Amino acid sequence: MATDGFPTLKPAFTVLIEIDPGLPVGTLSSGPNLIWVKITSGTLVSHESYPTKVNATLLSGADWIHGDPSGEIQRLDVRSIFKTDDGALLNFSYLGLINMDPEIATVFAGTAKPGLVTQWGAVTHKFIQTGTEKYKKLEDEIYVAVGRFLVEEGKVTVEYKISAVVP
Repeated sequence: MATDGFPTLKPAFTVLIEIDPGLPVGTLSSGPNLIWVKITSGTLVSHESYPTKVNATLLSGADWIHGDPSGEIQRLDVRSIFKTDDGALLNFSYLGLINMDPEIATVFAGTAKPGLVTQWGAVTHKFIQTGTEKYKKLEDEIYVAVGRFLVEEGKVTVEYKISAVVP
């Protein structure tokens, strides 16, 4: 099967973010359920082969999760700020979705057992913006990612593997 014309992916970053349990806002007048999730800590680190080197830590972030009425899909809307080790601020946001399966449902319900590592059930597209010239090239890339949950005693981490889309 030929793949001519299809884009390829270049590994770009790994993100690890720790999250608090979600706060259910409830069913909105527009229909979906809304859950607000605080992101408590995190890192954004370039893949070794990615040309723009980034080593950043989370300053602030949250996720506004809209649940489809079926409960099978959760739609992500994340907004966060990372600070690089050289002091630059990166606006890091993404939209995406989580395909709910029984393991991921335990994470959302707060009943996941320590040691659980879910399948890569989240798919997102990322946006990076900055006013720092050194990192401006990051604004000119299209990024996609897959994510999974890592559950430890008293802690839930989301891991994303992010790739740049290459024509």
